Amino acid sequence: MPNVTFEKTGNVTGRIDIAITKEELNAKIVPELKKQKDKVSMKGFRKGKTPMSTLRKMMGNQILGQELDAMIKDSLFGYIEEHDIKLIFSPQPIEDTSMPMLTATKLADVTFGYDLALEPEFKLELPSQVFDKYMLDTNEAFLDEQIGRMLKNAGESEEIKEGKVEENDIVDVTFTEIGPMENKITNATKLHVDSLSDAGKELLTGQEIGSTVKVKDINDLEKDSTAVHVNKYLLGLEDAKTDLSGKKFELTIDAANRITEAELDEEFYTKFDPSGEITTEEQLRARIAEDNSAGFNNQGEMMANFEIQKALVEGNDIELPLEIMKQINEDDPSDSDFDMFQRGVKWMLIRNKYAEEADIKLEYEDVKEEALSSLMGMLGGQRPDFLTDEFIDNYVGKMLQDEKQREQLSSSAIEKKIMASLRSKVAFMDKPLDADAFNELIKVFNAGNTPASEEE
Repeated sequence: MPNVTFEKTGNVTGRIDIAITKEELNAKIVPELKKQKDKVSMKGFRKGKTPMSTLRKMMGNQILGQELDAMIKDSLFGYIEEHDIKLIFSPQPIEDTSMPMLTATKLADVTFGYDLALEPEFKLELPSQVFDKYMLDTNEAFLDEQIGRMLKNAGESEEIKEGKVEENDIVDVTFTEIGPMENKITNATKLHVDSLSDAGKELLTGQEIGSTVKVKDINDLEKDSTAVHVNKYLLGLEDAKTDLSGKKFELTIDAANRITEAELDEEFYTKFDPSGEITTEEQLRARIAEDNSAGFNNQGEMMANFEIQKALVEGNDIELPLEIMKQINEDDPSDSDFDMFQRGVKWMLIRNKYAEEADIKLEYEDVKEEALSSLMGMLGGQRPDFLTDEFIDNYVGKMLQDEKQREQLSSSAIEKKIMASLRSKVAFMDKPLDADAFNELIKVFNAGNTPASEEE
């Protein structure tokens, strides 16, 4: 048996040496050569009569490589397991330029060294700070707006060719550039009066259909408008960046479409939810709040998770085997940001320690739920009729047969369980936001927490 020795070289580092004698190597090679002797037929020798020396020259190096690799793995990982040495990375081979060149015909005593990154000991401290919990503000005004939009979408549209423009009309207009020059810009399009700026609403509301009015500033006609939007959608220009400086426009009101809102009645509830679960306005408002909140609140939870992880990483003093990590970082260009690499390792250690202390274990149902969540994501969040429990069980079974998918699902599932438990241990302050403010927050958050690429 190879002689294995272990020593700690630091608080979080160690070294294992595996010493193998030439006699041990030969004792592995000879039996394998004898097995091959009865099978091999070489020119000039009868089957089974090939001399061992010839076999050693012809096949010995291949056998040596296989046997040496097996001896090292068995000795290395056997020792680690037997002595319960906890590692955070695989053993890193130490390059030894003085090691003799081994061949099957020239065996020698050899020693293989491995650097070990030992799991550090630390006391896990949970953050005491209060974290922001962002959620969509589904207040009464928000719900009124959503229901109004839905009633309008479900209503009947009537084309109006006479009369005055009203505040909820969709107006057919033609923009025409003012001036004597040739090749005037002209374009027919639609304007939603309720999407206009205050100045735009004042300009159009009450105007007679068929009339023409001058536009003071076409860029200020719609709310939150941009020059690119005006060029592309209002004026129909191929070059959306055309400079309109000094150009004036008028618009002709060609027609209007007026919508008569649907009634908030049984027919509307059935169209909204064919299952029949929604039968009252109160239930409708609750469902609208739930449906609109889901995506935003998931984003809020994701941001909270990020801040919790950040606080844990920065709030726990954990010694890392930096020299070994630098070596690993150099070997893997994908880990080019060493600071991010360190933070990732710290979070892994914190996550594992918390799971152990809180007795959080991965169950089959967790992986099944994660697989279903992945499937539902691919289906747009809707569960079609064919997605029966039997179908899901078969689907999950096939996914778990794939090692890569199994690891991904398991890692994601245990991470969710750990974060759910951590969220129950920290304090939150609710931060309701409207949709525009929430989207802006997400944009700022992503910009501030997305690593810059090397090209940047």
